[in-house]
Amino acid sequence: MPALAEAASESAASGEERLVLGVLAHRGQEAARNQWGPFVEYLTEQVEGARFELEAVDNDDLQAAVSEGRFDLILTNSGSYVMLEQRHGISRIATMQPMQVGRDEDRFGAVVVARADRDDLVELRDLRGQRLSAVHPDAFGGWWMTWRELQAAGLDVERDLGALVFTGFPVSRGLDWVIEGEVDAATFRTGILEDLAARGDPRVDQVRVVGERAIPAFSHRSSTRLYPEWPLAMRGDLDTELAHAILLATLALDAQHPVSRAAGIGGWAAPRSYEDVHALMHELGVGLYAPQPFEILAWLRAHLVWLVSALALLAVLALLYVSRVHARVRRSGRNLERSMDAMPDAVVTLDAHGGISYMNPAARELAGLTRDQVLGCSLDQLLDLRELGSDQPLLPAGARGEGLEQALGDRREARLVRRGGHELIVRIARTGLDPVLGSSVRTVLVVTDVSEERKLVDRLVHEASHDGLTGLLNRRAFERELEIAMHAARENRAVSSLLLVDLDYFKDVNDRHGHRVGDELLRQVAHVLRQLTRGHDAVARIGGDEFAIIARDSNAEYARILGQRICSALADRPLQVEARDVTIGASVGVVELGADVPGVDEAFVAADRACYQAKHRGRGQVGIARKSDIHPITGA
Repeated sequence: MPALAEAASESAASGEERLVLGVLAHRGQEAARNQWGPFVEYLTEQVEGARFELEAVDNDDLQAAVSEGRFDLILTNSGSYVMLEQRHGISRIATMQPMQVGRDEDRFGAVVVARADRDDLVELRDLRGQRLSAVHPDAFGGWWMTWRELQAAGLDVERDLGALVFTGFPVSRGLDWVIEGEVDAATFRTGILEDLAARGDPRVDQVRVVGERAIPAFSHRSSTRLYPEWPLAMRGDLDTELAHAILLATLALDAQHPVSRAAGIGGWAAPRSYEDVHALMHELGVGLYAPQPFEILAWLRAHLVWLVSALALLAVLALLYVSRVHARVRRSGRNLERSMDAMPDAVVTLDAHGGISYMNPAARELAGLTRDQVLGCSLDQLLDLRELGSDQPLLPAGARGEGLEQALGDRREARLVRRGGHELIVRIARTGLDPVLGSSVRTVLVVTDVSEERKLVDRLVHEASHDGLTGLLNRRAFERELEIAMHAARENRAVSSLLLVDLDYFKDVNDRHGHRVGDELLRQVAHVLRQLTRGHDAVARIGGDEFAIIARDSNAEYARILGQRICSALADRPLQVEARDVTIGASVGVVELGADVPGVDEAFVAADRACYQAKHRGRGQVGIARKSDIHPITGA
């Protein structure tokens, strides 16, 4: 802590805002600092006016630190995040991507291992009567995932396991206990075995996986179903501009960046839905859905004499104040209704039959109805809710009771089509209430408009992958598309071609008319390229006056014809830029993306050589890459 205090003092002296990233150190604090220290340094370099620091903590310390407001950013597992979101208002801004390209992205599971000589332990049901170690009672990947699968296999963990012990961090401690015979099996999150194997750890060869699942497009061995990967979250009151800068810097990290390599990840993506995590907690009765302890019997035994006296006194007072109590209850009810009336979110209460018993003004505004018009109606009669990504109604006609519960779950997002056709994206949180004497309310729905939040995320994702001047793909996003096209070609699914378009005489335009005219000219060139290409082709600006195109499902001959059209379109007539006639041309290099093209860099080099040959022949022409132009690139 003295080091943190000293860092905070230096930050204050320099005028920078100090921000702390709290990381769950599931492999130990030193490993967490080595893994995420470069990420913190990167954020400090990229986010102006802010200095980031790292604090690695365990499960218990993380909950306490977020409760005390010590962390501005939080990086933790999915189960821990869901609890912190509900209890302390943090919100996710990105989800971690794995290092492997083309795999089942941003998901992970848990694995159960036993000694390699334990031929009797094959399926999870074979763990009946065995000693099992897990990481922590509240560990999501280190216990809850496996607990759910054991329960699905018909095992009651309290009665059917021989023993259940918790190792704590680092999670690989369970591996040692299995090998040494202290337990029969151990569970921890996926990826640990593969990381140890990559480092040549001999312990990996001494264990076997119990209950292994075959999961397509997932590279790690797993004994459970998969759940969303770790999210990066921020505290709810973080400055919006600062959060925007952090998100842009985070999304800009790809798999090749040194920061991503140090962390062992493939970068970051827009935040995933964590409904599967809620489902696990609800099924097991843990986390947000854990029953709260209420030790009333122990308290009664300790205060029995005092309690009897107090109850006698209260009985007398109750007779005198019963009317006042009734008045207070009625007043409290009115105050509660006023509070819900003042809420900006829409609040709807339903009775035991699914009929609407109350809608606050925000909800009635969404429905476009008066108070008298909503009472007794079903939810689908008042709110036109539809599934995201389709036009299917979210609620069955007249949905009530279990039908309504199944359609909504505890929390989900949907499209709300308002009267007049205007659409919103809303988040619906459903809470079931226990029966209360004198009250018909059984369900409370809170409907929040998250349209702007979704627009912000979509805009940030678009900005991270597109050129700000022309609106075309930027080089990083184009290279990802090129890698996908080349992979398809190697698998013999489809042949595509790469066109490299280099503008002729563009420097003369900049020198003669200025950069403003040059920028407008680049935008017009981008417009021409969009018109000449098909909707499923990829078009990008990859440099100052360089553009690139992936002509999908096309061989070199088609690409040559397309290149000639581009050359003709740019050279046949001057372009009108700010009332000036600007003459420009282009040279095009083409390479067919067949199995003989080893990688992205080699494809660009071959296309560049073909483009140079076209310029050498007199510009305004198309060059086709020869086989001699394609060879592996060696060296760093």
